Amino acid sequence: MKLLFKNRTKYTKQNYRKYLEFHQKKFGFKYTIYTLFIILLILICIILQIQYRNYLLGISFILACIIFWLWRYFRPRYNISKELKKDMLVNEKEFSFKFYEKHFEVWDKLNSEKLKYGKIYRVYETDSFFYLYLDKEHALLLEKSGFVIGKNEDFGKFIRKVSWRSKFKLPQSRS
Repeated sequence: MKLLFKNRTKYTKQNYRKYLEFHQKKFGFKYTIYTLFIILLILICIILQIQYRNYLLGISFILACIIFWLWRYFRPRYNISKELKKDMLVNEKEFSFKFYEKHFEVWDKLNSEKLKYGKIYRVYETDSFFYLYLDKEHALLLEKSGFVIGKNEDFGKFIRKVSWRSKFKLPQSRS
């Protein structure tokens, strides 16, 4: 198996914050609209229950609305604070990404993981990073200046070709 691309990226708090800014710009509005839509539906249920004099069910919907809003507001903040305390950011771990024809590998000093390109949910490119999303909230960060084997321009073409099912966005947002 021929190694096509190799990238080394150091995961720092600064790089993670750039990722968070990108993620917020890309998905923040959609997240907010979805949250407001669900709260609006729950409020309609509350109004209907009060109108039909089902006060206990109305109170239940009020509690559901409050819990939903708290969950949507505080869960992302909690997850971010937890991520910022992880070893990979605190100790600024360096990850190596090796790309082959049918799969890619993620390495740190102790572990490695082999992934097929079908595991990539979406790919976005900025001026300084490729973000390989594995799901709606988690992405691998590849710094464009970190390519040891291959060029980032060629990598963009390659990843577009191998991840055609991943709704590739290139170039999307320059930040």
